[in-house]
Amino acid sequence: MKTDKRRTSMNLEYLKKRIFESDNRACFIERERILSRLEAEMVDYSEPDRYARMLATLLSEVSTPIDEHDYFVGRVVEDLPDDGMKAPNEALCSQGHMSFDYEKILRVGLGGILEEIKFNARERGDDDSISFAQNAEIVVNAIRCFANRYADAAEAYGMTQAANALRKVPFEPAYDFYSALQGIWLLHMIASCYVGSRDYAFGRFDQYMLPFYEKAVRDGMEREEICDLLAGFLIKTNEICGRATYNYRPKPIHCHASKQYVNIGGEAPNAFSSIVLEAAKRSNMAQPQIVVLLKPHADEEFTKNVFEALGVLTDKMNIYHHDLIVNALINKGIEESVAKDYSYSACCTLDLNYHTFRREYYVMVPHIFLETLNGGVYDSLEALLSAFREMLKTDMQRFANAQQTPFDKEWQRKNFVLDSVLMSDYATQCQYGGCGKEKYNLLNLFCPGIATVGDSLMVLDRLVFEEKRYTYSEFVEILNQDFSGHEKLRSEILNFTRFGNDTDADRYTVMAGNVFLDAVDSLQLNDNFYAVGGFYSLERENSSCSALGATPDGRKSGTPFSENQSPSYGADKKGITALLNSLGKLPLERTATGGLNLTFSKQVGADILQALLVSYFQLGGIHAGVSVIDRETLLQAMETPERYQSLTVRLYGFSEYFVSLPEWQQIAVLNRTEYCV
Repeated sequence: MKTDKRRTSMNLEYLKKRIFESDNRACFIERERILSRLEAEMVDYSEPDRYARMLATLLSEVSTPIDEHDYFVGRVVEDLPDDGMKAPNEALCSQGHMSFDYEKILRVGLGGILEEIKFNARERGDDDSISFAQNAEIVVNAIRCFANRYADAAEAYGMTQAANALRKVPFEPAYDFYSALQGIWLLHMIASCYVGSRDYAFGRFDQYMLPFYEKAVRDGMEREEICDLLAGFLIKTNEICGRATYNYRPKPIHCHASKQYVNIGGEAPNAFSSIVLEAAKRSNMAQPQIVVLLKPHADEEFTKNVFEALGVLTDKMNIYHHDLIVNALINKGIEESVAKDYSYSACCTLDLNYHTFRREYYVMVPHIFLETLNGGVYDSLEALLSAFREMLKTDMQRFANAQQTPFDKEWQRKNFVLDSVLMSDYATQCQYGGCGKEKYNLLNLFCPGIATVGDSLMVLDRLVFEEKRYTYSEFVEILNQDFSGHEKLRSEILNFTRFGNDTDADRYTVMAGNVFLDAVDSLQLNDNFYAVGGFYSLERENSSCSALGATPDGRKSGTPFSENQSPSYGADKKGITALLNSLGKLPLERTATGGLNLTFSKQVGADILQALLVSYFQLGGIHAGVSVIDRETLLQAMETPERYQSLTVRLYGFSEYFVSLPEWQQIAVLNRTEYCV
């Protein structure tokens, strides 16, 4: 394979530097100006091809910038918004939160997919299918023309390899390792930046890229060159949103703080799986997240490589228990071949790969728990839990009902004008996402604050139902007074052994988890809808705590509750082994998602990490993300942020640059328990 001699390892450092120098206040200025004009020009245009034509015009007019250090071409011009400009423009946008069928895209090209859509539309014969095919043709031809314009620009720069690739991909099948990556990048950039949305993921990357890696090896491409090229591709994903965080001073772009996941491993890790790990160590930036679907004994060498990489990447990796997830999905009624092909697209949220877009709902479990406490007088823990379960079900059923109602056709076309072409289940049916006719619709139902609820049950059971030191009504009134005048009681409660110390107290959090999952399993769903639960909070334990009154576990009104699957802040006091034993008791086999952050105060050897996390998965654990950072470094970063621009920390299911976080979130990271092993 002939490669571009411009590429050297120094280019990687240059590309990283350029990302750190980018302006988080900038928008994709050409997009905004063109769409603003089109919105005015097409104000009275209401034909079904409205959004396809908008995208086609946009791609025909934006420039094709190139940096001479680029490994892969495809950039978006950025600048501060014009005076009075509303950015990002809403005239064109997407649902996002999905993975395209890259295996098929690389195998047959967009041209092959278009021909299949047109054939299916003729077979179906209805107006909606024919309209879908017409929109698909507009979009595919627009991407082909855009790729050819970029090929011309690359040729002018002397970047022959990129030019040759873009004369073919993504319209035609990819023909080698480089062309596959170049085609993927161009589509990823168009979807994220020009259509506009967060969290387009790369799906099961090591599976569909394996044939191209094997061809590269047969053609004599050295491992070093393959890793370097792939590292350039991974760094490229950081251009999507720079260093802006997802919830604080976001860039004025639709894909602000997009989290981009590369899934590897699963049932059959391959030779390319470990190449991805090696390339990720070289790029070592906040994006993309490397998501390892671990079946520990499927490939011992791969498992070893995973934990060696984790020692370098730490917060840029997620590790999931593959077998537990597959079994949970099969138990939900999802056929085995689809269950084994799941992926994650961001934020610990499960997808059935390219079969459906992501739907998620954060159930405000601690808030519903307090509402239950105040909604009646209960004479036993069992009676309280029964009422709690029904209130959880009622809340989640409202969400499920809304999701099961087909979305407005105008919304469908706008949000899926590109995406439906690139997701096989929609393209085969000539249907847009949200039509309600998809074979699979997965609802991710998240339970924040599980330990707060569990510890609260423990306190109620002990002080009210067993010891009868307070009547039920008396104790609820103490909560409603935020423990005012009852500081001694609150101090006593805070000294109770709580979830996370491998004691009998854990059974209450297990109880709370089962109540939540029982409510999930009791939802009334259409045959093509599946609900999966998970213990995950994102940032809700901090952002939603102001509306939460005092809880029986001694937590004061308005203060943070417990994060993800973790114990309440500071509750775990017996070390990491006790913590993992407690977590292993949770009913995680009934979930298919969730999150656990483990923070170490200093570097941990790969062999120790492997022993800890493999043992945890054997106990029934589902997920782990690791940070290696000490409190002193974080405090220094808060005082002198200019010295720590590249410092990343694990937030929830992803990494962020610490100095870009709001102060409350920096403090939340500081409050996590640090482990030393």
